[in-house]
Amino acid sequence: MLRLGRRAFEAHEPVIMAIVNRTPDSFYDQGATFRDEPALARVEQAVSEGAAIIDIGGVKAGPGDEVSAEEEARRTVGFVAEVRRRFP
Repeated sequence: MLRLGRRAFEAHEPVIMAIVNRTPDSFYDQGATFRDEPALARVEQAVSEGAAIIDIGGVKAGPGDEVSAEEEARRTVGFVAEVRRRFP
C-alpha cells in the first residue's frame, strides 16, 4: 500500500500521475505551465482525465541553470497550496 497524506493506494490498483512543470525552460512544454493559470488548467485537465497524483516540479530535470531552494519554493509552495484547495 502507498500512503500519501490522506490518500492510500493499494498495490494492485493502477494509479495515474500527472506532471506539471513550473519551470520557464521545461523541455516538455517549453514553459507553458510556468504561470499559475495555465498550470491550474493543466491540473484540472489531468484530474478530469483520471490523475490521482499530481507531481508539481519547480526545477528542470535536465541540464540548465542552477535553481536555488528559495526559487524552487517560490515556484511551487503557493501553487501546491492552491491545487490542494481546489482539488482536495
